[in-house]
Amino acid sequence: MEKEKDIFRLANIIARSLEGTLSVEEQQELDDWLAASDINRKKYEGFSALGVLKKKSAEYLQVDWQADCKMFMASRVRLQRRRRMQRFSRYAAVFVLVLGVALGVYVGVGHETGERPVVQASVPVSKNAILTLAGGEQVVLSDSNSGVLKRQGDTRVTVEGNNISYTNNDGTSGKKEKKMLFNTLRIPRGGEYFVTLSDGSTVWLNAETEIRYPVEFVGNERIVYVEGEAYFDVKKDESKPFIVRSGKMDVKVMGTSFNFRSYPDENGVATTLESGSVIMVSRESKQEIRLNPGEQGILDKESGRLSKHTVDTYLYSAWKDGRFVFLDTRLEDLFHVLARWYDLQVFYVHPGAKDIRFTGDLNKSEDFGTILKIIENNERVEFDVNERTVSVRLR
Repeated sequence: MEKEKDIFRLANIIARSLEGTLSVEEQQELDDWLAASDINRKKYEGFSALGVLKKKSAEYLQVDWQADCKMFMASRVRLQRRRRMQRFSRYAAVFVLVLGVALGVYVGVGHETGERPVVQASVPVSKNAILTLAGGEQVVLSDSNSGVLKRQGDTRVTVEGNNISYTNNDGTSGKKEKKMLFNTLRIPRGGEYFVTLSDGSTVWLNAETEIRYPVEFVGNERIVYVEGEAYFDVKKDESKPFIVRSGKMDVKVMGTSFNFRSYPDENGVATTLESGSVIMVSRESKQEIRLNPGEQGILDKESGRLSKHTVDTYLYSAWKDGRFVFLDTRLEDLFHVLARWYDLQVFYVHPGAKDIRFTGDLNKSEDFGTILKIIENNERVEFDVNERTVSVRLR
């Protein structure tokens, strides 16, 4: 029963068993799980006798869900996003209780059971983005160049923290006779950046991402080029469709919010729509599909074919709000994400470890050692860390 896809069902049964509200069928399911191994029994005893559930739930309740929701909503004005966050805040308390049990079942009952010592791994990462201007000049963006960075044509380029914005000064944005000037922003491993384009559209850029975009949009289209991962909140302009281009695929939008992922080392290109509507176009197969909110479109790079399915968009956009979210995720895929953020190389001593599954909602600001400890406590894998190389082995 302790397959990762069943972990939250099991957590719910355990939580309600401690309250004495199980049905006969659920009690039998719990009894079968307890009889399956001594480890399971010890975990359950840890919940009931050592107060671990209370402790773990308290840890998750330390997250100020209401404040996070308000801050998140402040950066969004779209009605659908607001409704989704309101629903999330209503169910947060219930989720926290079950998640406290789920993580306890998944990673063990904690230090009370004599777990393996915490992995000590603090991996400092340089997060400075590099801006390449239209003339080829490169600027390393850091706190030292905060303020007005450059003036390119009629556009003022301003940097503040990890934000860069483009503001047109003469109010004539979009005239066809203007010369198109492009900037390129490259985000290193471990970095993130926020861009406000000249039309008011905003872009969150994830680690190891490159975006090429006009200093000022000229003509009848707004085209940007992306390699990596970015979240777009596009300002609506019916006279100028917005196009995200990567490899042999375009995403055409008018005004909408969506996540876009196109890393060179991945087999597909994914667009996950939160609001509005977009059209994905495969320039190779000439296929087009329209996405509605809550849908994800995938381009298979090998075949050039497009497909779509319904998803929980939070799983694909939480990165920009400071979370790592994994749902029944292979360990190899999980470490692809962590490696970009912490700038790591991962080596599998036992290749079978790649297929172990993990579910969790983690804080990106955590020290890498803390993240490894959470994963390692599943009692199935362990890690050795040597500078920026992580070796993964089965227990």
